[in-house]
Amino acid sequence: MKRQILTIIFTLFLVSIYGQIKTTVSGFLPDFSDSEGKVEVHITYPFVIGTGHKVVYNPTLQFGKFEFEINLTEPVSFSLTLNDNPLFFPGTFSSIISPGDSIRIVVPDSKKLGLLNIEFSGKGSEKINFQKAIVAVNLLLYKNDPDYAEQSLEYKFKSTDIKLDAIDSLYKNYNAVLPLADRNLVRAREYASVLDNLLISALNSDSPSLRSLFRKYLVKKNRMLPLYEDNCIYYDANFLPVRDYILLSEYKNPHKFGGNMFRKLSPVKYCGLIVKHMQKEPLIKEYLLSDAVLNVFAREQDSENSRKVLQIYSDNVKHDSPFYNQVLDAFQAVQSRLKRGMTFYNFSLPDTSGKKHNLDDFEGKVLILDFWFNGCAGCGQMAPVLDSLEQQLKYRDIQFLSISIDRNEKLWRAGIGRYSAKNSLQLFTEGLEMKHPLLKYLNPRGFPFLVAVDKRGNLIGIPPDPRLDKDKFLRFIDKYF
Repeated sequence: MKRQILTIIFTLFLVSIYGQIKTTVSGFLPDFSDSEGKVEVHITYPFVIGTGHKVVYNPTLQFGKFEFEINLTEPVSFSLTLNDNPLFFPGTFSSIISPGDSIRIVVPDSKKLGLLNIEFSGKGSEKINFQKAIVAVNLLLYKNDPDYAEQSLEYKFKSTDIKLDAIDSLYKNYNAVLPLADRNLVRAREYASVLDNLLISALNSDSPSLRSLFRKYLVKKNRMLPLYEDNCIYYDANFLPVRDYILLSEYKNPHKFGGNMFRKLSPVKYCGLIVKHMQKEPLIKEYLLSDAVLNVFAREQDSENSRKVLQIYSDNVKHDSPFYNQVLDAFQAVQSRLKRGMTFYNFSLPDTSGKKHNLDDFEGKVLILDFWFNGCAGCGQMAPVLDSLEQQLKYRDIQFLSISIDRNEKLWRAGIGRYSAKNSLQLFTEGLEMKHPLLKYLNPRGFPFLVAVDKRGNLIGIPPDPRLDKDKFLRFIDKYF
């Protein structure tokens, strides 16, 4: 007992001096004892909302073993991949690791990946095993559901309610196993995972029973409360259901106002709704506003909407918020290098034959740069629209550039024509993904991402999304020919 007390005192002493505690994740993959493999550890920091919130590490895998060490000051989300395949699925595709944890992972069979097929032990593994228990129970419930497209809206609400009750039951069972803060964090992440599909369906539904179902199963049961606990909102995608909940609270039928596209179509109005509905939850309000404003900067860069949402943000977020300076820095970046009329970044990117193309090569042509990646659903929707626009504008001085941000050449080539416009000039960021200088320059927060450049190589800006309004897109660029 005396030794334990001394250990605790020493740990607290280190934290008080350095503010960080050594945290480790080690693993054993028997199938790779005699072969090579690539392990990646993805760390997502909760209090960084813009660029840099996610960091990838590459521990060495030797004789089937790896070890990763990091110093932490607060819990973070972490996930693992083996040869680019995720290990933590289904569910949130990540877990939580806290300062001082020492988690041991064993993957008995590399052909059977997934959270339920992995063994976790060591300090801090209780959180992951709690998560595994939730996934196991809800996976059985999901298997009893008919195909999602065949489910009525009422069935979706009822089945979601049953799954949330299952999470709550396990939450109580782990009362003696996990500290309250850890239980809250795991529960919130699994809540968000279960709620996500339901709320997207609700936003896009024109059912007359939507309002009553929403009140019965979500409002009266206070289903958002687990997402409001402690700092749960900051982790992974926990904030997504809250965004949708706001729209369902405001509108009897959000489908009439754009559904899940409302935030993009009416960003200023959406920021106002955050302020209106989250007055009693100031931390949630600050986080949602920070996310919303950064998205507007990324989508529209130098625009009237950008300036309006920044004013709403400044009026409603404390200036000592952990995100306040991040948002201001993002706006200043837009003003310093992404204002309309500024010279665009002089990129140098290879095409499918290996030939490099620079900005100067396209002098005299309006450029439309389409950033995409293999597997991006929105990119797949954008591709045929851009094909149509290229055909419509083929006699104008315009060049469409399809720029892949995939992590390797194989993925890039496999996605051409499916996730990119097939007739565009296909270019590649050479596996650098978001670390490529062009991506760092533009700092997009989502894909597909379009940018327009004029005939002199100056930035026009972010064009209207042609998937939503092709004519508006054409009017936007017409004056630059």
